[in-house]
Amino acid sequence: MTLVIGGAFSGRHDFVFSHFKKEDCYEISSEDVREFFEEQSRAQSGTVVPSKVCERISSFKVVIATEAGCGIIPLSTAERNSREANGRLNCALSGIAKNVILMTAGIPQFIKGKLSSFDNLSCEKNFYAVVFRHGQTISNVLRRFAGGLSDVSLNETGILQAENVHKTLLALFGGFQKNVKNQILNSKKVFVSPMARALKTAEIIFPDSEIEVVEDFREMRMGLFENMSHEELSLGMFADGSKSKENAQIYQNWLDSKGALPAPSSKEFPGESIKTFTERVCKAFRKLIDSSSSEEIPIVVAHGGVQMAICYNFFAGGKLYPYFSWQSDNAAFRFGEILT
Repeated sequence: MTLVIGGAFSGRHDFVFSHFKKEDCYEISSEDVREFFEEQSRAQSGTVVPSKVCERISSFKVVIATEAGCGIIPLSTAERNSREANGRLNCALSGIAKNVILMTAGIPQFIKGKLSSFDNLSCEKNFYAVVFRHGQTISNVLRRFAGGLSDVSLNETGILQAENVHKTLLALFGGFQKNVKNQILNSKKVFVSPMARALKTAEIIFPDSEIEVVEDFREMRMGLFENMSHEELSLGMFADGSKSKENAQIYQNWLDSKGALPAPSSKEFPGESIKTFTERVCKAFRKLIDSSSSEEIPIVVAHGGVQMAICYNFFAGGKLYPYFSWQSDNAAFRFGEILT
């Protein structure tokens, strides 16, 4: 995505439409600003979260935005809040944009990006991906660590969630760039984790697409924490039936490391660390995108862990947000431009 920003009558539109087709362009509206403000207001205080508004807007090749921070400070609280939201949306978009161009008196200046010629902009290829999380399971409800060793199925709510996504797929991608939307809605193939909850979700949402199982999109193997709750683990209870103070301390050490330590293992319950899990997922995803053409948008249906690994490591601006913030709700998706 290329972000073109400037004040009123700065020459933004003349520049954009002399280099891009209109169908590839999107101009930020007051509704986008309002939606972004409401979305970020719902986030936990002090946290920075990826924006669904930005995901939708980033499906366009070029985005036109207004620089509102250099004018007179508005008198009303509502107008000041709107200007702040506008500025924060611009900041979020600039973080995921490949190029940012500032227009001043009709003169374009690259403030992000290294292209030597403006004419090259319209020739750039954009690569995208969509990563869905599976629908709800009983382990989600009970807040258990159901990882790559627990092949739990969707519960009734999870099935309904997936069915609702299928019914509303057109609306969910309705605001996306037309070609991007059509590629997603008419996808011939979906890449899916081998686990039952992901397979069923994919079958429901994309009933007309070929399903290709990718073994390495299996959720992180949680070892002796597998399918246990926080409360059980805090009491020292492990998946092999053992219970001890030493077990509780192992779990606390793992929590303190934020998953950097590998989950404790046994022969029956092998565990992974976030690092080894991420390497596994990223290697599989890299192979997938290297074999895809620019006319294909890979659709992955897998797990929250797989979402985090792919989005954090491959999406434009992925590392601007905390690793764990990339997990979506059940049966929801993340969309982003891929850094090739």
